[in-house]
Amino acid sequence: MLWTQNENNILVAGHRGNPTQFPENTLISFQSAIDVGVDMLELDIQMTKDEQLVIIHNHTVDATTNGTGYVKDMTLNELRALDAGIQHNGKYSGVKIPLFKEFLDLIKPYKNLLFDFELKEYPVHGNQERAYQTADTVISLIEEYNLTDRCVLNAFSSKLLYYIHQKYNGRFKLHGYYPKSLLSPEPGHNPYDFLYCACVCEDFIRTTFDNLKNQGIDTWVGTRFKDRSSIQLAHECGATLITCDNPVEVLSILKDMGLHQ
Repeated sequence: MLWTQNENNILVAGHRGNPTQFPENTLISFQSAIDVGVDMLELDIQMTKDEQLVIIHNHTVDATTNGTGYVKDMTLNELRALDAGIQHNGKYSGVKIPLFKEFLDLIKPYKNLLFDFELKEYPVHGNQERAYQTADTVISLIEEYNLTDRCVLNAFSSKLLYYIHQKYNGRFKLHGYYPKSLLSPEPGHNPYDFLYCACVCEDFIRTTFDNLKNQGIDTWVGTRFKDRSSIQLAHECGATLITCDNPVEVLSILKDMGLHQ
């Protein structure tokens, strides 16, 4: 049974896979996170110069590869020529930036796995068409692979989330953030009217979480919740999912506390 998260069954999402042990947002990182038993995989999607969907977080390749430059200015072949294994001292030299479609093929056998697809192309001035095209192409593949009921679509853009909500008639679970200012809310709509969940990024008190839940928004937390004391705080606040860089440790702690089924 999917989407069973609650305050006493806190789900675990591998943030870009299992990045403490493998290069982030790579197929080996995702496979590792699956193997250690995460409930969900979180990943970041951008579009190349030649309109291919790739998985990478930063808008430039500088921090996670041996190259330099903006993802949007590079072709798929140029990106694939880079080494995305540099974060672990050359241990995984030769690892490539994956295509989104390669990821979708990887996860085919795992029928109970959930997904948090973060869209990194925002409809800011000069990038509106590109942002909407990226979202639509991602959604087309989600539907092709029958993942609509197993994913949330995530963005730091209220405008993009509203576009998806309107165009697809509320069919997709949408992931936003607290406080609302992180979403750059647009005049004319309140993102909290159509979010499925929000990652709480400050004000870690019970009232914050209860206020969101009273609006019908599930309350998730991020990578700062990574050890026993912080996970205890997350539980006391009312978190139902933790997105983490260290899924092995977080899963172990939650199970020891009786908070992961």
